Amino acid sequence: MKRDVSTELLRRAMSAANEGLVIAEAGTPDHPIIYVNPAFERLTGYRTEEVLGRNCRFLQRNDTRQAGLDHLREALRASTGCLAMVRNYRKDGSMFWNQVGLAPMLDASGRVTHFLGTLTDVTERVRSEHRLLEKQRQLEKSKRTLEGLALKDGLTGLYNRRHLSEQLAREWNRARRDQLPLSLFMIDIDHFKRFNDTYGHLAGDQCIRLVADTVRRCFARGSDLVARYGGEEFVALAAGVERRQARERAELLREAIHELAGERQGRAGPHPVTVSVGLATATPDERISAEDLLDAADRALYQAKRQGRDRVVHAASLRALATAA
Repeated sequence: MKRDVSTELLRRAMSAANEGLVIAEAGTPDHPIIYVNPAFERLTGYRTEEVLGRNCRFLQRNDTRQAGLDHLREALRASTGCLAMVRNYRKDGSMFWNQVGLAPMLDASGRVTHFLGTLTDVTERVRSEHRLLEKQRQLEKSKRTLEGLALKDGLTGLYNRRHLSEQLAREWNRARRDQLPLSLFMIDIDHFKRFNDTYGHLAGDQCIRLVADTVRRCFARGSDLVARYGGEEFVALAAGVERRQARERAELLREAIHELAGERQGRAGPHPVTVSVGLATATPDERISAEDLLDAADRALYQAKRQGRDRVVHAASLRALATAA
């Protein structure tokens, strides 16, 4: 035989519940509280007599711009249930993360007369999740740093030869698709071994860093790429730069190195530094490759060295060479 659960038993059950329980009227716009259980008092620090007749928004204080609160307000307007996470504040002002469950209570005719709210303190869970997210962010940051280091030269901070090879292939394909010129500059410090033997390896490293900084400043467009190719050799790649502009930029670089040498002489004795530049320019097509561009710039650099150094040599048109071949 079915037995009705007594009102007293239900009251005792709600009083014994570990979750905070709130019952609010649905028939008035402000949804005043008519009941809270002892767990609510323990959770919020408010006594029953302090909250009866009030709207639950006092737990929000001034922290009213929350997505969870928007979910609760919409559920109240629609007289439906929902589950939301919100920041609430105890009587002593301390914040806690509150997982709020909202459920409409119906009378025998199916009309919503009250709302039952459950309050669960999930602060420690949220803090654990935040710590985990922060740890993941730090791991991602460390990963990006390590990946960046793998692409960079340790002495100069420029990209390394491996990254240059990858980017040259990409830029070549892009220039071929868009039919834009691509200029590659092979840059070498003149008589660097003699410089190193005369002034020592520390001065040699400083010289490489200073030249690297100068090359970086001369090729500072967002589309430019500068890499340390090896030892005292650098490569700059400039997309969308045709032959005349490329020659002008190479001469500007050579002059900037001369100015750098003058600054060094004024500060720390004779530190003569010059560079030779081998330059190649091409608009990619099916007859030539990125390796052809690199080889042409390397041969032009060798010519600059043979012609006396401290000069720019521009390779002949790669398309003309390909046609002759």
